Amino acid sequence: MKILLVEDEEAIRGFVRINLKRADMEPIEAGSAEQALRLVAEQGPPDIALLDIMLPGLSGLELCSALREAYPEMGIIMLTAKSQEQDKIEALELGADDYIQKPFSPGELMARIRSLQRRMNIGAWRGPAPAAVAAATAPSAAAPAPASAPASAAVRSGEPFRLAPGDRRLWKHDREIVLTPTEWSLVKLLLDRRGQSVSRDEILSEVWGRYYVGDLKVVDVNIRRIRQKVEDDPSEPAIIETVWGFGYRWNRSDPG
Repeated sequence: MKILLVEDEEAIRGFVRINLKRADMEPIEAGSAEQALRLVAEQGPPDIALLDIMLPGLSGLELCSALREAYPEMGIIMLTAKSQEQDKIEALELGADDYIQKPFSPGELMARIRSLQRRMNIGAWRGPAPAAVAAATAPSAAAPAPASAPASAAVRSGEPFRLAPGDRRLWKHDREIVLTPTEWSLVKLLLDRRGQSVSRDEILSEVWGRYYVGDLKVVDVNIRRIRQKVEDDPSEPAIIETVWGFGYRWNRSDPG
């Protein structure tokens, strides 16, 4: 598994590198966002990116946004300092799957990577051509129309949504909704339990792992991101309902 490690402090980079290699992972190192973009353009996308938020030049948040736009299925974990509370939320809103707070132990680092790995089909994708990363930082062009939902027996239907678990793809009517690995896991959990209220604690355990030690806000931010993609009016959600003081529920009637 290829891991892009973007960290400008050599001591931290060396610590992470050693532990990745011990776990039979292949680290690709960069000391800046600009260097990371060049490496990805030359070598293609990694499976997972570990991005420090505080970088010289382009910030880790800007790098996260560029990589997420170019490679929706890439796993992204942010490395944050304790005081960067707003940065954690912004990173999640930009598409990060998770964050690890410094200082962290080798055990926590590997647990977060393995948890994200379970939410991904590692090796089953390689994304678009490497030039897509450079394009993600340029002025946006019209996006190509996503593929229509296939009439496959493997596709489960809960109108107007169609779910293809084998391909990890989701459509609303005939429009494909592109999801990150974490968004996919969360959507599948709620769709599998349509009409049932699922607590934040259960979502955290099922999606991020039983021993996840992060904040519950990671659930709320991901729900907000998903609503932007599936709701007709995200400010008045009718598909993913909030169960106040408890969690969330996918509306069985699937309005829209």
